[in-house]
Amino acid sequence: MKIALLWASGAAGESLLKKFTDHGDFVYVYTDDPAACACDSDCYEIQRGAMGDRSAMERVIRLSDVVVCMCPPQLFRGKPNDASTPIADCLQVVLSLMQESGKTRLFVTLPVIDPSAEQGRLVRAFGKFLRKFLPHTYRDVRKCCDAVRDSGLDYTVLRYMNPYLKHAKDGYVVVDGAEKAKAGVSPENLSCCLFDIVVADSFKGRMPVVYNRHQS
Repeated sequence: MKIALLWASGAAGESLLKKFTDHGDFVYVYTDDPAACACDSDCYEIQRGAMGDRSAMERVIRLSDVVVCMCPPQLFRGKPNDASTPIADCLQVVLSLMQESGKTRLFVTLPVIDPSAEQGRLVRAFGKFLRKFLPHTYRDVRKCCDAVRDSGLDYTVLRYMNPYLKHAKDGYVVVDGAEKAKAGVSPENLSCCLFDIVVADSFKGRMPVVYNRHQS
């Protein structure tokens, strides 16, 4: 499988890239910082470009079978009255390029922001916290979710609360629907869950939540 991997960086990005290449997939990595996502493999190449650079992004999407966007959380960027939506604006470029090139399968990672759609006190509390104290982040993620839902693509949005937990070797839990979710996930388990979902081509049209099985 040929995979366009956009905006991956840090522990989660490196882990996901290694999993794909070890699996035998070829990965077109799109990033503005090549050093932030690399592994010891010949099964990938890097396209450098700014996060929303349409012309630089076009090639990796055109050559891929599926598109994976690891949207950076940036929960505390800007000020509360910041009306910009930088992540959503970049994601809409991806959606447009996918539609133009006939690509249909999309995977995205985003924070949980809609407490009314979830069960469990922690999930509701996290969504309410974002809406009240980080409204700029809430608007951005809300716009991302709406754009993906309205895109007409076969999407899966993998959601999380705190993606910086210490790695828990006993793995992750992914829930969808009325099941209760816990507070956070390690970068390694986030990438593991995303890899499993992409390979299994699961959760089409769904927005499940992932968390560490063991919360440290």
